[in-house]
Amino acid sequence: MGTTWLVTGCSSGLGRAIAETVLARGDRVMATARSLSALEDLHSRYGDNVRLFELDVTAAKICQAAVNEAARVFGGVDVLVNNAGFARVAPFEQTTAEDFNDEIDANFFGVVNMCRATLPLMRKRGSGTILNISSSAGRVAAAGTVAYCAAKFAVSGFSEALAKEVGPLGVRVVSIEPGSLRTKWTASALANPPELLPEYEKVIGPNLRFGREIVGQEPGDPEECAKVIYDFALSSELPHHLVLGSDAVKRIEAGERTRALDAAKWLAVSESIGFTD
Repeated sequence: MGTTWLVTGCSSGLGRAIAETVLARGDRVMATARSLSALEDLHSRYGDNVRLFELDVTAAKICQAAVNEAARVFGGVDVLVNNAGFARVAPFEQTTAEDFNDEIDANFFGVVNMCRATLPLMRKRGSGTILNISSSAGRVAAAGTVAYCAAKFAVSGFSEALAKEVGPLGVRVVSIEPGSLRTKWTASALANPPELLPEYEKVIGPNLRFGREIVGQEPGDPEECAKVIYDFALSSELPHHLVLGSDAVKRIEAGERTRALDAAKWLAVSESIGFTD
């Protein structure tokens, strides 16, 4: 009978690619997005195997309604993919409290809301898989993306802790940490940045220029990424973290090397706080 997937953020990019991959394999999808206009074609192509649901993941009651609808239509959710989110590139000092909170809400608390709504079904059944789309930026931070990195670090940590909590109950949770994918995401993140204060031009200006240079040249193929995620979700054993993309691997490996060097350099200080009596 196949599996039932609930995927957030399906209007474009990786979310859309995951929904397409799942449907092409003959499984069922509750495809969600803030606006459904970009998803209408899925009905004509895949019929009753797809249901569309207008979803703002920052609204907990609507998240619960989406899960309830998936249970009503398909009998439950086998795989939850928390993909919805966005980024803005700007210095923290030039990011309003409202914009900062909006980014945290969409990228982190949206994941929390969907997990809270879905877990009871999976726990009672004793099975299920939750894939939280974090980022290589959830492992190694970059200037100009403080809110995004804060949210993605939270997603990665939340996923690992939750995996240890619900794994014994039969529910698997993984933080998926991709690098740059050739979607509209990079251009969107770089759209309308503030005029940088002079002090930040040397720090964040190069990141903005590099980002603009790679638009349309991102190394990751979203369709291939979606296929890997599909096969991965159906594997018998899953890690707590999955890094996807050669750029993500290099970035995270470099970050781990820096952490290891720092840990060694400061080891004596780190071990110096114990009682001496």
